[in-house]
Amino acid sequence: MTDSLKKVFLAAALTAAGLLAGCAAVGPTSDPFLRGLTWERYIGGDDLARACAVGQPERFRLVYNAVEKEQRRTYDFTGEAGGGALVEARVIGQPVLNDPRNPITLNDPLAPWRGQTAQQRIGAAELDSVVAALDASGFDEAAPDGLFLRADGFFITASACRNGQFHFYAWSGEAAGFKPVAERLLGAVLRFDGTGVAPVHYYEVALPPYGSFFAAAGRDVQPQYTPERYQVGKNGLRYSQGTIN
Repeated sequence: MTDSLKKVFLAAALTAAGLLAGCAAVGPTSDPFLRGLTWERYIGGDDLARACAVGQPERFRLVYNAVEKEQRRTYDFTGEAGGGALVEARVIGQPVLNDPRNPITLNDPLAPWRGQTAQQRIGAAELDSVVAALDASGFDEAAPDGLFLRADGFFITASACRNGQFHFYAWSGEAAGFKPVAERLLGAVLRFDGTGVAPVHYYEVALPPYGSFFAAAGRDVQPQYTPERYQVGKNGLRYSQGTIN
């Protein structure tokens, strides 16, 4: 079997593994196949919720969706002894086939789709600054049950496991007051972002009615792109923590 065929079979095996796992989120991943299968559950904090229990390390997650075709940024904080945390930052943008940072090779033909990743450790005071930015943005309030999040616009989700309790919150770019919240939260996490990728800051996006993407149904020309749309539940995304385990 050639190396190329081995890679094809490996990719297929990973995809099948994700399906067999019921599309459950497994945390941040560089695998574009698994990411596609588990993205909704990841941004809903599904894996944090399932693992959250008394005695577990504190964990925080921030997902910044800046028009999904342009950029998505994720930040995972895992608490460590002494009050600090390990931070994993990831930036997912449009793949650039000739990007020297992620070149296509025989060993990794999917490199351009993996995104940029960086890790670093921060101290207790630095983690407290992130928590303070979340608190100042309304994170501790009840999740806005029923709120829609459009992937072709801006939104932010945040998840946490603190003191054995899971909590989720979300902010939509279509809501008034989103820009200062986005700048506050981005400012809090960019200090610990070693990816070297500049953020896409909030700008107004004229979003067409979501139903317009399906208006061509039954016609000869079908829409080439239908953005994802998520709905917030009482403490997570609806269906993110549903019956599919």
